[in-house]
Amino acid sequence: MTRYCFVSTRVAKQTTDGQPLSPYPVAYLLGPQECNDDFTNYWIFSDEGLKRLIDRTGWSLLSQLTIGDTTSSTPSEPDRDERAFCFLQQIEPTLSASPNPVPPGDKLGQTTISWSGGKVYISMEGGKEALFGVQREGRKVASWIQTGHRYEFRLYNLDHTELLAKVMVTM
Repeated sequence: MTRYCFVSTRVAKQTTDGQPLSPYPVAYLLGPQECNDDFTNYWIFSDEGLKRLIDRTGWSLLSQLTIGDTTSSTPSEPDRDERAFCFLQQIEPTLSASPNPVPPGDKLGQTTISWSGGKVYISMEGGKEALFGVQREGRKVASWIQTGHRYEFRLYNLDHTELLAKVMVTM
């Protein structure tokens, strides 16, 4: 698995008519005449849009350098080009349960599952998995923990093809 990534892309501070882009996490969709005859170019990000994309795809920004027109860049004017160079590190997947083991009692127990880097599934006693946490990161309370049962929480990548971490919860 790749731990580091270097990204270079064009970014823009404003639209061609001067409307600000930089404070917003947006991407500008290029028209056919705006892409310097390069049919592979579709999107130009604002700086905040690029940062949001980096975060949403599981990377952290270690360093960023911009060059070119860094004050009034636009998505499509060649003389107002700004480029961002980013050095990224993959966010390490995490999965935890607290408390674990769940303290015994007369009622159902509960534990808080915290995760980052994927989706969480649950399997009771090694049975069929059920989706528990959909977002790439989050916290959720499992308030149905029963004495004498084992609950395995499993963190997978977003397309459920690679097991990243697991934790067994008991009471």
